[in-house]
Amino acid sequence: MACLVQGVYAMERDQKYKQQNAMAHPWWESFGFVLHRKLIDYDDSIIGAIYEYPRIMPSAPKHIIAFRASAFRGTLNLHDVKLDLKLIVHCFHRTSRHDIASKAVCEIIDKKGTNVWLAGHSLGAAVAISVAKRLIRERATYLETYLFNPPYPCIQIEKIQSERVKLMIRGALCLGKAILTKELGKSCMDKESLKVLSKWVPWVFVNIEDYISMEYKGYFENRKKMENLGWGCIGRVSSTISFAQIIQPASGLDSDPTHLIPSARLSVNSCKSNCPIELFKLSHGIRQWWADGLHLEAQEFLYEDIK
Repeated sequence: MACLVQGVYAMERDQKYKQQNAMAHPWWESFGFVLHRKLIDYDDSIIGAIYEYPRIMPSAPKHIIAFRASAFRGTLNLHDVKLDLKLIVHCFHRTSRHDIASKAVCEIIDKKGTNVWLAGHSLGAAVAISVAKRLIRERATYLETYLFNPPYPCIQIEKIQSERVKLMIRGALCLGKAILTKELGKSCMDKESLKVLSKWVPWVFVNIEDYISMEYKGYFENRKKMENLGWGCIGRVSSTISFAQIIQPASGLDSDPTHLIPSARLSVNSCKSNCPIELFKLSHGIRQWWADGLHLEAQEFLYEDIK
């Protein structure tokens, strides 16, 4: 799956150097896929691709739709930067990137059926989450989804060495969320919507050294710890609403924290480097997910398991 996402990066690079899939096609052809079509944003950048698997196999998807992260085409891509900022303020679902991706996924489902998988890296993972949530809410359609280094915009707590200190900070933040939600009259996700969304269990791949995605580990583990301490109700409330939602003024527009997902199959990787820049490249890069000798800590977190 990660290689298919890399195929999108390669197509964007080929376009930059005006080469027709010169470096891209091996990334999907090696696995028996063919390129159905590219997904293009309004700035003419390639943001994703629809791959088709021509063979008939019961366990294989008919189509895989992959999305890339922010691209740097020699200079900073301001459009991608704006999208990253919209993730933080929870209005990504009102962007052109979301609309283009949603339209493409809905079209392929209407024509070919629901045997479709989604995949994305970083910003592309956020696109996949946003599209998957929309399909669940509007069509009750659940697509298998693979998320590589999905962004989790919040205070970075996971790097704190002391487990006791981390638990205290997370507990205080959860309690603060619960109190502010009640006092300010904010509404978190209703039980019925949460029940429907919790049936979707995406595969989430993060690196403990990656400051962009590492908090998913703490997010899911803390929910279980809160339950064990008898604070399950507070933990559930805090996991369905963000501080940004609580403090932002009422604007009449809906707010959707893309990063908040009730259930997941979480796989955690780790890496080492003495150079901070190199460490970021290793921990947040897509290439780590097909590296030799990959050792992952995997755990399944199901919202329905929390009573």
